Amino acid sequence: MTAVARRRLGGGYVLDVGTANTAGEDDADLAVFVDRLAAAGSDRATSAAQAQLLRTLADGPTPPGLRRLAEALAASVSELPPPPRRPSENASVVAAVRDNALVVLDGFDTAAVAGTVAALLADGRRVVVTAATPAELAGVRGALPAGAVDRVLTALPGLSPAELRELRRLLATSTPQRRARAGQDLPPESTFPPVAEIVDLCTQAAHGGAARPGAWVVPALLTGLDANRLAAVTSVAQCVDRSLADLQSLAEHEWAWRLLSELIYSRQRATFDEIQQDIAQAVAATERAHDGPHVEFVDTPPPGAIEVLLRYRDFLSAGGRTRSVFRSSAQREVQPVLGLGRVGTRVPETEEDVQRLIEHVELVERWDRVEAGCVELGLPVPGDERELLELADGLVKVAAAARSVGALRHDVLFLAPDSPLSVPDVESAGEIAGAILDFADHGSADQAGRRLDALADALSGPALPSAPEHQQAVAALRAHDAEAYAAAVDALGAARRDAHDEARRVALLQRLSDSAPQLAAAWDAIADTDPVALGLASFVPAAALLSALPPPDTADVVLVLGAAGLGVERLLLTAVAPRMIAVVEPGAEVEPPTLVSVLRRASALVIRGRSNVPVQVVPINGAASRSAPTPIGQAGR
Repeated sequence: MTAVARRRLGGGYVLDVGTANTAGEDDADLAVFVDRLAAAGSDRATSAAQAQLLRTLADGPTPPGLRRLAEALAASVSELPPPPRRPSENASVVAAVRDNALVVLDGFDTAAVAGTVAALLADGRRVVVTAATPAELAGVRGALPAGAVDRVLTALPGLSPAELRELRRLLATSTPQRRARAGQDLPPESTFPPVAEIVDLCTQAAHGGAARPGAWVVPALLTGLDANRLAAVTSVAQCVDRSLADLQSLAEHEWAWRLLSELIYSRQRATFDEIQQDIAQAVAATERAHDGPHVEFVDTPPPGAIEVLLRYRDFLSAGGRTRSVFRSSAQREVQPVLGLGRVGTRVPETEEDVQRLIEHVELVERWDRVEAGCVELGLPVPGDERELLELADGLVKVAAAARSVGALRHDVLFLAPDSPLSVPDVESAGEIAGAILDFADHGSADQAGRRLDALADALSGPALPSAPEHQQAVAALRAHDAEAYAAAVDALGAARRDAHDEARRVALLQRLSDSAPQLAAAWDAIADTDPVALGLASFVPAAALLSALPPPDTADVVLVLGAAGLGVERLLLTAVAPRMIAVVEPGAEVEPPTLVSVLRRASALVIRGRSNVPVQVVPINGAASRSAPTPIGQAGR
């Protein structure tokens, strides 16, 4: 950080600042710095400020103005002057203070200082103006322009820094709409039902509005059912919905839906059962045929071939033997059939071969029966094994759909003693099943609508608030509009925040008015037209200010009058605000060591004021020179 000592120069003492070898001991170095500053004075105010700052350095954050002064002095240990600045031609004090923590106003008379204070107030700065005597303060205060007088205090503000900062924010952001919230009754958030609940209710109500034709009575019939009965009906509806959805993949097969319509009225049932059995057996026989050698007949077998083969198989299984002479009647009878058959490439001889011929003949007969059944039912005739499998799968799905639709027809007829509901066709079955599932998932649309209306009635009771967002929420409930309700509830949250901010603004402004009525009235008046100008100036004598240093963030700038005649110990005033402006009146001589001489050594920006005589410019190295007058606003080193 810095190491601080005193050395004698020109019969007095000046601060000598250099680099310390105590890295990491910033607070300790600053404590030494405070002690060295305080050692230049012996009054009670200096001692009080010293004690308070030492406690602050030990327990709390370092005042930024004090730290910046110490860092600036540490950077100026070189005897060579730093490179000169090149300020703009029309640099103002306000602009200089924005960019510089330490500023010296050289040659500024009372009127110029009063103009500077007014400019800082217009920039929204919190200024503490201090001087050695009350007369100096009174002179500047009396020269303030009319627009700034109402923002001037004779003491520090009564509100804490945080409260004052909050009040300025609330004043700067206040709008007519937010101020109107003060007269509105905004119920707490807990008064309004959760958005998720309203979304569910609106979804239920919307399903009622889109009820399927012929199924509008389903919710009324299901509402009075006990839980077990409702679960059974819902299970049947799920089966119908699932089985019909399976048929949807076969939508290009018109035959499936036509056959289903026949089956639910028990038409074509016997033929359907036979063909389904034949197809199942044909599929099984075809699959078994894949496991053995190829079987075929070289010519059409004679009539009754299957009975002949069955008798010969039984003959062999009973122990009969094949003979080349003295053949048995069973062998003589089967010989023409066996002569036409082939198992692989040979004529069948063994019992296993005969069994394969039997299965082949039965498979051919089943294919014939399948073809006949398909023609009778209007089904596509399979031309190969793949088409046979597709037909078998389609018939299984049709059978499942027929069973589930039949169960649904039975259940809906007995939902109530006088149930008006029926299932005349497949389309009605799908509609009623969907309505049952809608009720199971979303409940009754009528119940949801009545619940929404009841919630709207509860929110629009006798003490109807005037907040438009509240009315929008009620209207959204009556319209069953979940999206509009969510938007209204969200807007109500913003309205409550506005109402809270407005109530807080009024309360803080009243508290400020209790101690500073003119400042409160001035801020309230200019907040709408010039919210940036919410500054204030506290005129406090230096001794009183040092005796009780204000808490951090009380001020933005401390402006010290008569700085040319103040001692080094008054640099403790840098603890009041992050920035310091030292005012040197026209014609004042600066004889080191003074507050101004140390600021110049710390590379403070010097702004020259108007004067009829040449003014003295003090470069960084402290050597004096003569210079022509510099217009107010022109800055230099």
